[in-house]
Amino acid sequence: MTATRLVRVDQVPLAFGMDWIPVLGEPDFAQAQARREGASHRVLSGNPPAALGLARGLAQRQACWSAADLWARQHPQGTMACCIALDSQTWHVLASHEGVVLARADRGYPDPGLADQALDALRLAYPRLQILHHEADGAALLRDLARQAAIVAPLVRVGRRRALPLATALVLLAGAGWWGWGGKQAMPVDTGADDRQAWDQALTQVLARRPLHGGPGTQALLHALSAQPARLAGWVLQQTRCQPGSGAGWQCRSEYRRLDPRADNRGLLQAAPTAWQLEFPTLDRAQAVWTLTLTGQPADPVRLPVSRLIARDWASALQAVLPAFTTLRLEAPQALLVPAPQDAQGRALPEPPDMPRLAYRALKVEGPLRSAGLLVPLAHSVSWHQAVLSHAPGARPGLKTSRLILHLEGSLYENRH
Repeated sequence: MTATRLVRVDQVPLAFGMDWIPVLGEPDFAQAQARREGASHRVLSGNPPAALGLARGLAQRQACWSAADLWARQHPQGTMACCIALDSQTWHVLASHEGVVLARADRGYPDPGLADQALDALRLAYPRLQILHHEADGAALLRDLARQAAIVAPLVRVGRRRALPLATALVLLAGAGWWGWGGKQAMPVDTGADDRQAWDQALTQVLARRPLHGGPGTQALLHALSAQPARLAGWVLQQTRCQPGSGAGWQCRSEYRRLDPRADNRGLLQAAPTAWQLEFPTLDRAQAVWTLTLTGQPADPVRLPVSRLIARDWASALQAVLPAFTTLRLEAPQALLVPAPQDAQGRALPEPPDMPRLAYRALKVEGPLRSAGLLVPLAHSVSWHQAVLSHAPGARPGLKTSRLILHLEGSLYENRH
């Protein structure tokens, strides 16, 4: 995170160049997250809050306002951007989407051509981006932002966590068993090599039940769904549903309806792929049962992305492709629980202090099948649980609409250390 720049406009300090990360979980955690990131000030953008702005290097007693947040408040609808010449060597880009500051905006550039390239990159992610042009020095826009500050609270000071008074700390240490009348400190428990091996095996078993499909597995899933015939021998695909079975095999069931009056069961049996097992619940319905091999690998805790990078970089990448989907939701992290192994007497073994702390986030995706290819490079630590492909022949294609709509559910894994 780079130092934030203050620009005074009509005596109002405006902060430029803040870092913006998605709000994952409860907004109440924003203060703690800002403190972990080493920020001096913070602000939440959106209603409800969807982005957390972090400033660094500002004086603690300095009251100031985020220029990017003020811009987003002025444009609660649509995707809006501008470029302001702060001085003869700095061209600053501000952008927002539906009243929320974009994570890749609020950046200054030493050349107007670089600023234009940044705006072009934003337009690729947000095709409906509108760029508002102002006079060369941006004086009018800066004054508008400064006037907006009169009705907006300034940035929240982050500060440091205060240390406990010595007397209070001693009382807490005594209650925790770390201080005794004899002045001796309790020694940490050594779990031993056997205990550590048992915990490692328990973690391995948990991870084996949650294989990561990554980019190759995601690509294989999309390829298999794309290969399903939408029309076959007078029968029309309605829906395909796939979910994990035993081992690497996924069980899939495709539902077809007879729309051509001349179509019959015999014709579908002759035209169907050899791997299909066809069932005919009614005269106008057919179900094709087939197996999809989707290889996954158990997660390596060392190679999993850390939580801070997930919130900053991975979620920002999701925001970039969000316009191509109707739903793209990443939930707050949940701890990955590992059942404690037991000794010969059935007692739980103490957990080693350096055991990996892993977590997962529920991931839900819905949008055109063609858009799902954007997820392949982002699926490094993703495990898919379900895929549903719906076919609506009469739908009119658009950015977020298609005849083939895909619904995906999975989990994103991360390392909390």
